[in-house]
Amino acid sequence: MVPFRLPALLSAGALATIAALSLGGCASETSAAQNPETQAAATAAATAAAQSTASQLTGGLTGALGLPNLSSTSTGNLAGVLNYCVTNNLTSGGAASGLLSTASQQPGLTGSSDYSAGQQGILQAISNQTSTSQQYSLSSLAEPLRRKVCSTVSSRLQGML
Repeated sequence: MVPFRLPALLSAGALATIAALSLGGCASETSAAQNPETQAAATAAATAAAQSTASQLTGGLTGALGLPNLSSTSTGNLAGVLNYCVTNNLTSGGAASGLLSTASQQPGLTGSSDYSAGQQGILQAISNQTSTSQQYSLSSLAEPLRRKVCSTVSSRLQGML
């Protein structure tokens, strides 16, 4: 199983915060914690860096960074992953539950090994780096990225039904 390697890359936002706070403290003779303007600037820079990094890394889950391509992921695996998402409260509203209910009515879907893997948070998809089938563990992602994956899986499954 190949875990997503996003959490380590997202630490760039944390590094930006540290750098901004450190530089802010050096530029003025007070610490960054005591200077509200420096704090606001550091927070804005860190937020922008984290959002930019997250956007680049999750851009539709299909990028040059080796993130999975869902185009060949089975309906069973997508439904199983969506079940994982609903069970772990990673979706908002009732749309995901309704979609899961509709998908689960397909004959043989919930009994498949792809569905079982998805229920455990294992997304079976094609790696953009190697063009081979891989298994990705959603549990290795930070919660905001798991939510993004769940949203993308839901959209893909809806398009398949």
